[in-house]
Amino acid sequence: MFSIKDRATHLLMSRIRKTAQVTTAKRIGNFLLQLDLQLPQPLPCRCTQHLKCEVGTHAYRDYTVANWNAGTQTATLLINCDHEGTGSYWAMDLQPGEEVFYIGPGGGSAQPDTRHVVCIGDACAAGHFHSLYQHISPEQDFHCFLQLDEPNTSQVLQMPVQPLSNNEHYFTDLQEWLFHYQFPVTNTTYYVAGNHQLVRLVRASLREQGASVKSHGFWG
Repeated sequence: MFSIKDRATHLLMSRIRKTAQVTTAKRIGNFLLQLDLQLPQPLPCRCTQHLKCEVGTHAYRDYTVANWNAGTQTATLLINCDHEGTGSYWAMDLQPGEEVFYIGPGGGSAQPDTRHVVCIGDACAAGHFHSLYQHISPEQDFHCFLQLDEPNTSQVLQMPVQPLSNNEHYFTDLQEWLFHYQFPVTNTTYYVAGNHQLVRLVRASLREQGASVKSHGFWG
């Protein structure tokens, strides 16, 4: 049985879906996958927009466009495959030359104008945060605290990353780093994304301090 929402999405996909071609599918670390898709149409210039991809029969997943190359019309997705599920199996099986069906882009937001942009989350938020990094201005400082299964992954994400423990100690690690930097409340925007429990915990802690927080729960 499929839900009403699944049926509505399937009907929409069948009417207006587009076809992209996979140009790159490679692992970054153990579970993070870089997927490059050549799109038939250009994307607007805005951060954290996503593509809704068809990953199975009546199954769809939203993936943030981590980077957009206008010259080659290539969208880069960073997909965390450290979870058993249709989306992970679909992503790991893709090969260059294969087709991907999608609709979008959807979502997206304006880049904040605060001096400091601070991103906090787990591996599934890597693409979301990379999109923010790509739109950073020369006057802004960017910091990313990311929970990774393999800390060395941070060296190939092409953005500054402070890896957090991938266990129950991650919140302690985060608090120590935030204390070290002492970001000014009035000139800092925090982005928190990933597992719902992590998002709730970090968001509540930051808001208790009067911080400006934009949050997005992806799973869990």
